[in-house]
Amino acid sequence: MKQVISLLVTFVLLISYGAPTLAKQANGKESIINLSHLDSLNEEVTIDGTEMLITHIYSEYPDYDWVDASGEGIAAVDDVARAAIVYLTDYENNKNQASLEKARKLLNFVMYMQAEDGEFYNFIYEDLSINTDGPTSKKSFDWWAARGMWALGYGYKVFEKVDSDYALQLEDHFLLGNEALQNEINDTYGEYDWVHGVQVPRWITGFDAMSNALLGLSEYYSIKPKESVKDSMLKLGTGLSHYQYGDFDTYPFSAHLGWDGSPTLWHAWGSSQSFALAKAGKVLNKPEWVQSAKDEADNLFTHLLVTGMIKEMAPTPTKDEQIAYGVNMIVQGFMETYKATNETKYARYAGLAASWFTGNNDANFAMYDPETGRGYDGINGDTGKVNYNSGAESTIEALFAMQAITSNNKANKYLNARTLTRFTKSIIEAETFTAANGSPEIIKPESPWTGDALYSGDLVLLEDEEAIKKEISLEKGKYLVYAAIEKKHSLKHENFLNVHLDGENVGRILVSNSTDDSYLTLIKVGETSHLEEGKHTLTLKANGETAVIDNIVLQPVKESAVFSVKKNKSIILERNFQAGTIEMSKY
Repeated sequence: MKQVISLLVTFVLLISYGAPTLAKQANGKESIINLSHLDSLNEEVTIDGTEMLITHIYSEYPDYDWVDASGEGIAAVDDVARAAIVYLTDYENNKNQASLEKARKLLNFVMYMQAEDGEFYNFIYEDLSINTDGPTSKKSFDWWAARGMWALGYGYKVFEKVDSDYALQLEDHFLLGNEALQNEINDTYGEYDWVHGVQVPRWITGFDAMSNALLGLSEYYSIKPKESVKDSMLKLGTGLSHYQYGDFDTYPFSAHLGWDGSPTLWHAWGSSQSFALAKAGKVLNKPEWVQSAKDEADNLFTHLLVTGMIKEMAPTPTKDEQIAYGVNMIVQGFMETYKATNETKYARYAGLAASWFTGNNDANFAMYDPETGRGYDGINGDTGKVNYNSGAESTIEALFAMQAITSNNKANKYLNARTLTRFTKSIIEAETFTAANGSPEIIKPESPWTGDALYSGDLVLLEDEEAIKKEISLEKGKYLVYAAIEKKHSLKHENFLNVHLDGENVGRILVSNSTDDSYLTLIKVGETSHLEEGKHTLTLKANGETAVIDNIVLQPVKESAVFSVKKNKSIILERNFQAGTIEMSKY
């Protein structure tokens, strides 16, 4: 009899807390959102008498058992906070009580990891003690603190309706975190630094990280307008929106940059600035923030829909190491822009972006598996190789994307899209050219990392009047020509790179600059005349002193991608760099 009772107790506990969660839509229909793998990564712990859930960090193929971060710990606020957001979202969407209780226990851990001054630690060790001195765990207002703020703000919004006493606990910790945030940004608010000739807000260092804090502030403020929270929102939103450069045809194409040390480097992972600005802009009625999100969505994100997903632009785009965290940020940016503007096109774009998870990617592999709930750890877009591990971050980000798309019919129609054809840019490495005049030198960098950008390969050094050439094959049309070059510090001389195609001058760009450093960037040279399909000769020539070239980008003025969205239905997404327009139509 005792054994039967024990089994019944175990069964009840599994149903309440530990059973795999198969999400149901509010209308009762089966959902593709499967929380089972995320559930399996969670572990119940009790610390100082408080029941908590922790989320283990890694889970490796083929067994998918827990794997911890060597030397750092077994769980971190970074993942626990995001897991809480997924469960809170599931509760809001489906009124799943088990998800609400899991969110509560995850939030207990987030609160436990907060220090008395409002900052956060990140990792705990196997004995459940806090890692207080690791570089990715020390007390600070870094990534983990910003994610903690997001979870606490969203948690308060949800629990305020169902458990006001618990919501007050969350609020106390959230407002303490806001004080730490204010201490982080107040001293330098309104000040700017100059980096490579552009202004960079000094009061934020990790713009990508702090967008998470803005998301939490927005969730809290949306139900409880508080002046101290609004003040933080205004300061963060101002900084995030100001650190955005380029336009439809000028690098980096209205990207929100992530790191204060480089206005020429954009990475996909963690770039939730448009997500946060669209949400905060709607909450505070700041149309300029919503416009900032729209600009990145239109000028960069739709470009990536045509080219296919990338890891980063630095300034050359790279397709290796594509991860769920990068794709989801584009999905969320599109979706929140849709919510802020009610423009249907952004929901459709979000669905197309999320099709990466269902197999519309360089590996033709579904990076989210609804049968198991696994989100896989990444794709090398150059080789098509898939990383079959399924850690917490990849699983959480995949689920978060699926939650956003499947809850919106306009977006969900495009979730299973497949790319049929692309007509987009070509990148031609300078070292593949041959000498046309003089003796150009091929330089092999000691490292691809410049300190704030990445070389795409070897470089070519051209002295004054030296030239290189290459025969290339092009499809019919007009092209924009860009050059990835080193801007060289020079006060006395003006150095130029001239570009010719079939003997006709496309344009020239100034290689020298008056700033106190040299740096790698991508500059638009000019536009070709209408070219016929076939072979063409591209020539590069230095004038003045020297020019160092990494690569040349040939971008069709009119680029496009054709997507199959369901049986016998295809659409074409066309972007015109000259007119600055985007059109989606039946194909």
